[in-house]
Amino acid sequence: MNFNDIFDEFIAHSKDLKVIHVASCDQNGRPNSAPKMLVDIVRPNKVLYLDYKFTHTYANVVKNHVISISIMDDRAFKGFRLTGPCDIIESGEEYENARHCWEKRLTSYDAERLIERSKGFFSERHAESTLPKDFVIIKLIADEAAVVRPDRVLRALQKNNSKKNPPE
Repeated sequence: MNFNDIFDEFIAHSKDLKVIHVASCDQNGRPNSAPKMLVDIVRPNKVLYLDYKFTHTYANVVKNHVISISIMDDRAFKGFRLTGPCDIIESGEEYENARHCWEKRLTSYDAERLIERSKGFFSERHAESTLPKDFVIIKLIADEAAVVRPDRVLRALQKNNSKKNPPE
């Protein structure tokens, strides 16, 4: 598989995604992994998620701009990982576009919850709309993609990134 094929599979699973898992490292190489709320996935290689300035992930990204995100398709027992540099977006047009996308997701999540309640399913969990509003957007610019299965890992690099090692 090539990078675009893997990214397309990642996008195909995105309609069911609220949360992605983000792995980062501090300047000393100490790892951190945390779930983050997905904002948007944009072809050819961008993933945007919410973060907060008080988190370990944010502190790591400030010092080390390379992260890895992953998701798992439980039914297919197949995972996806995207790795690359990221940018912190706190203002401007790109931030406002991402914020608008996040607000649409919130509306959708609230509507889903209302429908479930109208069917008699009550949920005591906190709604996504209760998250703090002082978030930043982290934009991953993926240059490596992988399909992870229990028996193998298929890895592909984006073509325009010739500085990385060739795929395994």
